[in-house]
Amino acid sequence: MNDLNYYLLESCPFGAFGIIWLEREGIIKIHRILLAKDNKSAEQTIQHVYNNAISTSNALILRQAKLIQGFLLGQVVHFDLNLLAFEQCTPFQQRVLLAEKDIPRGYVSTYGRIAQYAGILRGARAVGHSLATNPFPVIIPCHRAIRSDNSLGGYQGGIRMKATLLEFEGIKISKDGKVISPNYYY
Repeated sequence: MNDLNYYLLESCPFGAFGIIWLEREGIIKIHRILLAKDNKSAEQTIQHVYNNAISTSNALILRQAKLIQGFLLGQVVHFDLNLLAFEQCTPFQQRVLLAEKDIPRGYVSTYGRIAQYAGILRGARAVGHSLATNPFPVIIPCHRAIRSDNSLGGYQGGIRMKATLLEFEGIKISKDGKVISPNYYY
């Protein structure tokens, strides 16, 4: 397949984020949201993984970028999941991501609870892996998944971003990085 990847870099309080998308027969599908992480910028990841991608934009992608920026500033935002290229995910990961997207703002769930909800017996680690490789962080709010001991676990944008996003949603985080009095979903 010789499809061309396109990307847009936009700023946010956590460093630049990137949106990678494809356009095929006039249909745009977002393939990846890249967040800056402590040791690597979104731009570095794009240059490494998508080195032939073309920097450009269009009205649809600019709108998504503005929604992501708003979300990363703590605003209540609703994303169009029809723009996401779920077909690139395994059926298992799709199940996990769709379960994760249903966790409402102000709630958290544990990897184990998500696994149980998705019908994955003893699947907490597999759920954690699926969320760690979530191609659509922010749009699929994987920051709402925590460990069973209420510690934050990991996040593609780093723990500081995860804690901040949860705090924007009214979730209190202790100094030792644990969710205080969580509202559990599932």
